[in-house]
Amino acid sequence: MQDLSYRWPHPRFDTPLGPVTVRIHTGENVYGLDAPTVTRDGATVEVVADGLTWAGGQQRGPGSAKVLVVEEAGGVTVRVTATHPDGVRCVAVVLHDQPAGDVTGLREGDLAVPATGRVVQYPNGWFDLATPLLGLRRPDGDITVARSLDDRVRAKRFAVVPHFDDPSRCDFELIADAEATRPSSTFDVPAWRLERVADLAPVLAAHTAHVRAAYALPTWEERTDVPDWLRRTALVASLNGMHFTGRVFLDYDGMLDAIRRLGEQIDPQRILAYLPGWEGRYYRWYGRFDVDERLGGAAGFRRLVEGTHALGARVMPMFGANVAARDLPGFETWAAPGQLLNASGHMPIGSVDWDASRHFDHSWGALINPAYEPWRRHLAEQIVRLHHEYGFDAAFLDISAMYNNDPRGSTTEGMRALVELIREGSPDLLVAGEAWFDGIGGLTPLVQAGHRDTVPTLHDAPDPALFTATNRSFGHVCLGDPAHGSTGVHEAGYNAHWRLPVREGVLPTITVVDDTLDAAPERVALIVQDAQEYTAKYLQ
Repeated sequence: MQDLSYRWPHPRFDTPLGPVTVRIHTGENVYGLDAPTVTRDGATVEVVADGLTWAGGQQRGPGSAKVLVVEEAGGVTVRVTATHPDGVRCVAVVLHDQPAGDVTGLREGDLAVPATGRVVQYPNGWFDLATPLLGLRRPDGDITVARSLDDRVRAKRFAVVPHFDDPSRCDFELIADAEATRPSSTFDVPAWRLERVADLAPVLAAHTAHVRAAYALPTWEERTDVPDWLRRTALVASLNGMHFTGRVFLDYDGMLDAIRRLGEQIDPQRILAYLPGWEGRYYRWYGRFDVDERLGGAAGFRRLVEGTHALGARVMPMFGANVAARDLPGFETWAAPGQLLNASGHMPIGSVDWDASRHFDHSWGALINPAYEPWRRHLAEQIVRLHHEYGFDAAFLDISAMYNNDPRGSTTEGMRALVELIREGSPDLLVAGEAWFDGIGGLTPLVQAGHRDTVPTLHDAPDPALFTATNRSFGHVCLGDPAHGSTGVHEAGYNAHWRLPVREGVLPTITVVDDTLDAAPERVALIVQDAQEYTAKYLQ
């Protein structure tokens, strides 16, 4: 974590939890409050600054801030309105001089804070925070909890910054971003609620109630986008097709054979076959989805779907929701103008190491914002056409939980529009997605689990009531197969994690590559037993 190299004498305002300061960030600089006036009216403290400072407090400039600190039972609520003529990019509320400790409230459990500090991001569909709430453990056992009372998806960062001269103390920074789609000289920061508690559970319950109301999340039982067959599903079989390099694990007939064999151990009606790499070289031709001749062509894919249905199982191919190959015909029309931007207006840089070259410079793929309508239609029309032609049961949207503060359109609302467009053309098609955070809980009922460096992170933690009341998850595509630890088409390569816990929000999942079913029958049987246990506990 990087930081300023000097102390800034920000005006401090006392609260029952510790002193608080405020920073205002534009795209150009960072500012503090200049000579604020402080008034108290009962439990409310009002701070007003008619100017700002910069250069670490050495210079004065235009802008303003109003801060309300309301003391309530067990904590305080902080509201900030900030202005600057350059436009406000984000605002930080900093709770100072806290005893250092681990952070808690994440899907992956408690995380230590190194001497260099830790930044935790929201929204993150895979790890870190699925909802904007984080706790800081204290040596006395209590927890200082900060949570945003926002009612729409906007980026938040929680930073724990140990003091350089005394690492036993730290500052707890709460940073909220303004939406890049709505640039403004004024930012009304969503309220922050700060509490000190002995037990995190009541805070989680209160926050879950807020989130479920804010996003009008339906209950699992009430969802109209959950087909009956999904309510019977207890086992997801991740049947890997073709790797990026062209190496084939299972062709279409091999996938069908795996479903048949698993169906001998559990009622096939409990099985959902998930197909990563079904369209040929995994990811390489994202943006152009169709059957692959090396895997069996149209006839082979039709045999796979019809044979799976004859057994009573279901089929879910994988589609890229926001990635396209730059060298596809038409890219300049249906994708290029919608390429993803950061709030700064620049394209984010990043790839994965598809071919073991030990670098990430693969320029053939581009991230596309689903808010760009030509891309949405280009993708949705392919999914709907293939669904009508072959009759598969679900479409999995890869990277659907991607969030970026793109000035050209909300990635979250773009994904919502994409899902609606697919359902418009195929009302009976289940639309599933990769990863999860609170604001997208109503979009896709079935999602993949997350992971942190291939270690599974499950969305029903730390509060099952937030996730499981609305959604179900299955194992991420990076889950290792039980025979070899192979992640199949996924770029991780190998993963020691091959089995998930049996919980209501987590469907048992098995990764199948090559000879998995023959090479590790005992481990395969354990996962099938998990599915049978899941059926007995949650589906009957």
